[in-house]
Amino acid sequence: MARTNGYVYRDYRKGRSGNKKRRFSLSLLIFIVDIIMAVALFATATATIICSITPNNDPASLGIISTVALAAPIIYVIMLCVLFYWIVRWKWSLVVVTLVFVIIGSFSAGKYYRIYFKQPISEKYPSHLKVVSYNICNLNRSEIVDSLANHAPNIVCLQEYKSDSGFVWNNVGAKHRYKKNRQINTTAKGEADFSCEIFTNLPIIRQGLIDSLPRFNAIWADILYDKDTIRVVNLHLKSTTITAQDMEFVEGHKYVLDSARNSKIRSITDRLVENSIYRGAQARKVKEFIERSQPMKIIVCGDFNDTPLSYTYKTIAQQLTDTFITAGNGYRYTFNGFFKLLPIDYILASKHFNVLSYEADYTMGFSDHYPVITRMRINKD
Repeated sequence: MARTNGYVYRDYRKGRSGNKKRRFSLSLLIFIVDIIMAVALFATATATIICSITPNNDPASLGIISTVALAAPIIYVIMLCVLFYWIVRWKWSLVVVTLVFVIIGSFSAGKYYRIYFKQPISEKYPSHLKVVSYNICNLNRSEIVDSLANHAPNIVCLQEYKSDSGFVWNNVGAKHRYKKNRQINTTAKGEADFSCEIFTNLPIIRQGLIDSLPRFNAIWADILYDKDTIRVVNLHLKSTTITAQDMEFVEGHKYVLDSARNSKIRSITDRLVENSIYRGAQARKVKEFIERSQPMKIIVCGDFNDTPLSYTYKTIAQQLTDTFITAGNGYRYTFNGFFKLLPIDYILASKHFNVLSYEADYTMGFSDHYPVITRMRINKD
């Protein structure tokens, strides 16, 4: 600042220089964020395309690429964030490109999240069939039986059921009539396989195994209901073999500092791919059984160990209705792990049924799965 002839002069050059630096820093920051968002757009767009083709291709042909679909919900959320960013930036050409992939991804997102405005079932449909599917993880706890009994189901399909436990599962509801519906078979190692069981308060007139299925983890029962015969199939498909240590490695973000992360990640992905291929073969056998069973009324329950964007799910559900898609509400997940993002337990029904409701009971945290519950009635039309 200087004084001349009584006037005070301020030197604004320093202020102008500081403003230029701030503007430059801001422009640089925006440029960097633009680059990051452009990369995110490319990555999520590629992942969205992969997720859309995964259900239609055998995992044996896709290999490790098939595992991308496991992160489908995360991919879609990132895509929405990218869309919002380009709208704020007024980059309308990029908005249009991103919106195209958001629309493509919405078809997949609908298998995870639904909005359903329910009507009172008791008023419109005074009678219905209630079905529960639950992987109990070989647990023998009275709380499980009590909680299931509170739902008053007509049919209960259990997976990872340990029949030699001595636990009285026929106490699932005082009015339920227990009928052991499976035959004892052995695995390739000669061990008895008791993975699945069906309980019902309705008469069972026939039962058996899908004996062409590897490991025999699939049973069926023909159940008499209201003068109709319903074929109920209970499945427990090949496990992912992902251990608690693997889950901790992923959920605890231990891969960030773990020096052996490359080998651990490779081990996890290799097992995911290998078992996905195995489940694909199982799914084809189940599909053949369903086709042979037509035109019967069919309900398929079970732990598929695969997501709705998998070849396994698409193969089995191809001619059936997913009860969640018909009557589900909100985001569904049935596995208590992997950030609670994965639905891997399902109840599917043939077109003969009118699905009234769907829910997963998240209060029943006994197992690493949550029970899936649906109400339906036979469509007389």
